[in-house]
Amino acid sequence: MTGFGLFAAGISALRSHTEAFSGISQDIANLTTNGYKATDTQFAEMVHSGKGSIFEQFSGASSNTRNLVEHQGTVLRTNRNLDVAIVGTGFLVTNTQQDLGGATQFTRAGSLNRALVGAPGAEQTFLNDQNGNFVLGWPSNGAGGFNVGTDVSSLQPIRIDAGAAASTATATSTAALAANLPAGSVTGANFDLSVGVFDDLGNTHTVVFDWTKNAALDTWDLAVTTADGAVTAGSPTAMTFDASGNITAPANLAVGITWTNPAAAAASNIAVDFSLMTQFGGSFTPNVVTANGNTAGTLADISFNDAGEVIGLFSNGLTEGIAKLPIALVRSENQLNTEQGTNFTLSPESGAVRLVEADLSAFAFFAPSGLEESTVDLAGEFSDMIITQRAYSSAAQTIRVVDEMAQVATRLKA
Repeated sequence: MTGFGLFAAGISALRSHTEAFSGISQDIANLTTNGYKATDTQFAEMVHSGKGSIFEQFSGASSNTRNLVEHQGTVLRTNRNLDVAIVGTGFLVTNTQQDLGGATQFTRAGSLNRALVGAPGAEQTFLNDQNGNFVLGWPSNGAGGFNVGTDVSSLQPIRIDAGAAASTATATSTAALAANLPAGSVTGANFDLSVGVFDDLGNTHTVVFDWTKNAALDTWDLAVTTADGAVTAGSPTAMTFDASGNITAPANLAVGITWTNPAAAAASNIAVDFSLMTQFGGSFTPNVVTANGNTAGTLADISFNDAGEVIGLFSNGLTEGIAKLPIALVRSENQLNTEQGTNFTLSPESGAVRLVEADLSAFAFFAPSGLEESTVDLAGEFSDMIITQRAYSSAAQTIRVVDEMAQVATRLKA
């Protein structure tokens, strides 16, 4: 029976090359899978010696297939607002469960999607990766920043439905008006400009600024009115210009308004900038009519920026960061365990995970509306396939030779 140990080297070699074939076939199958990292199969000779023996015996080969995660793939622009690629070192962080009760996984496949969670009528929408895992990020702190941490416990699933975030109403507090009042106007000539403003409840109102030429030289009477309330400060007032046609007073005007429609709205105080008003020859020419403030808005869509911020676009036209993607770093990327092809989990060899901000570190940055291509080189895979095929055939031939030797020995014994 000792002779059958001669088969061990050939059989172990067949097993090793079979594993290599598996890696090659997996690579070719994922040639177009974004975020996929090509594999590499390495071999080692198995040599041992018996107890008390000074002679070593060759026992075939062992194999080890690993993902070359550290290799950067080409980033292609897709123009899809839910796509994001990492350029540099690091990963997106995901969890298999929305309540974070599942496995934490890492990926560079940034083709993200919307996923509905919850009972009908009470659904919530979250960002998912292409394998259905929930993408995690740092939540907004409500003051323009984010609650940033260095470990996974600081992250939350990123909710992106209309109820996930809101843009609050902001009352108009500043406005700017610039127009040319005709220098040759007769007494009593009248011109007006309408400005749209917001109260603190987000309601829109029209405020009318009305100029009437005064009999005094270079002087106009300004009246401010609105159909939705009473102007309590800043009107009426006189506006004067110098001989060159530039405004002398008032360059700025504080306008106070008490709203009656609706009466629940708080009074508004609007600082109006008139510094660019002129009195030249020619016609009445409005140049600038602006005012700040906004109505309330709900989340309508999202996009990313190169810092990894998830930018919410609201129904009122405003934008605001609602979450921030971290860059997840590990000591040894190639030692991560592979899950679902483009997702990885920690292993004892990979080391622990550390989170950093893309815009505050030099490890990587995000490419919005881009995807990292697979790192598979098809020509290289075919070359490896040919080499592996020949090695497999050689191993099979050794088994055949050993089998023939065993048959001869059996016949001689008989």
